Amino acid sequence: MHFSIPDLQQFRDDNGLTYTGFNIHIDGFYHCTARFKQLLSLHEQLQSQYSYFKLPQFPPKKFFLTSSQLEERRIVLEKYIQLIGQNPVLANSGILMTFLLTAQQETHNVKVHVVDIEISLMNGYRIPLSVSSTDTSSTVLDIACNYVNLPKDLTKYFSLFLFNWSCAKDGQPSFKKLEDFESPYISQKYVRPEDKIVLRKSYWDPCYDMDLVQDRVSIDLLYLQIIEDIDLGWITADSETKLMLSSHESKKQKREYIELARSLRHYGRIPAGDGLTEAVNIGDMGGALINVRVSLACKELSLTSVTHPNHEQRYKVTRMRCWRITTLHSVDQSHNGSLLEEPTKNFELSFEYLISKDNLIWVTLKTENAIFISVCLQSIVDELMRQKNGEGPISPRCKRASLTYLRRDGSSQLITPSSSSDTLSSINGDSCTSGSSREIFSVQKLTEKFASVAFKTGKDCVENNAFEAIGDEEL
Repeated sequence: MHFSIPDLQQFRDDNGLTYTGFNIHIDGFYHCTARFKQLLSLHEQLQSQYSYFKLPQFPPKKFFLTSSQLEERRIVLEKYIQLIGQNPVLANSGILMTFLLTAQQETHNVKVHVVDIEISLMNGYRIPLSVSSTDTSSTVLDIACNYVNLPKDLTKYFSLFLFNWSCAKDGQPSFKKLEDFESPYISQKYVRPEDKIVLRKSYWDPCYDMDLVQDRVSIDLLYLQIIEDIDLGWITADSETKLMLSSHESKKQKREYIELARSLRHYGRIPAGDGLTEAVNIGDMGGALINVRVSLACKELSLTSVTHPNHEQRYKVTRMRCWRITTLHSVDQSHNGSLLEEPTKNFELSFEYLISKDNLIWVTLKTENAIFISVCLQSIVDELMRQKNGEGPISPRCKRASLTYLRRDGSSQLITPSSSSDTLSSINGDSCTSGSSREIFSVQKLTEKFASVAFKTGKDCVENNAFEAIGDEEL
């Protein structure tokens, strides 16, 4: 998981006292707001549960902090939670999962009640469901799959996503996988209300398609998704192939349609927006900075020249030793030379790539979609590692654990795996405001306006467990 705390908020409680809440983003999207003492409580419970681990150092308690000290605390808390997210044991711990789900519920002041939601298939068909407002993604997925009569043993091949069709048509990142530490109802209603909750396959390797074509329901889901991916331009085909696909579609020849689509070059491709890179093999530009369109597919990342669409550079994920994201902050100036209030943020994704035996180079891609690309790369690596261990797709259901949840007001409640969706008992209704039922009177943005992070040392990179050493003859 990629954690960040890009900003913080000031709140006033019922007694008129102010406190600070830190806005936690996961994989590039806002998830919840938590106080310092809530994160400290989480840290202490993780430390107790994993006493054999040396957890990252938690920042010390301080009172009556100035604005600059609050900013320092934000930076240190962000570093702390990022280290937690990079540890596979801690990141998947039941304690953390329970905390994140409960914090999301408290942040949006959502009570436990039955709600009506819609799950869309890729052809726009909508599945009406009645679920609990705090049901996790895996619970809602099970209900949706049961509604369409998908066999239980095939549910693991699918996931729920928040999907934006407008972004999809523009070749931009258009979806977010709904994880089991969040409620689909809360994530859609309060974070991305313009998106639809859709049911899509959740694997990268097309070999798993063969497991789906054997069943009547799963082949329909796969078939509908492929048709939409072609209509969106994610999968490209020449005019002759399009005629053949149209013929299969008109005759309801689903297997033949899928088989032909699987033979296409960009089958399974996921667009990841535009970027700038100095990759030397794209468009024969000799190392010049060029505009590229980024996409990901099974085991590879592709960069296609915007000006020369036939020029494409493909990078195998198994040859990426590691990668990392860097945020570069700069401040624009107004016409009179004064600094504008908001910094301009640029993101870079860099990966160390094995181009020949014992020859590693750094490839840098400047793109605002760096986090999305990183999440996709990690997902590909996870699938490769499961395959290496002889395992296939797995259910998205996370293991839950008991947690003493400290509320913002200082009271606490024991949340257990057997309690109803790990929910808070004292929350009385949905709030019309995000963050708290109390008045929000200010938002403090980043003050780190001139920071640029130097890297390429390999420190703090995401290590690729699927990296494979190769010989020159394999290049």
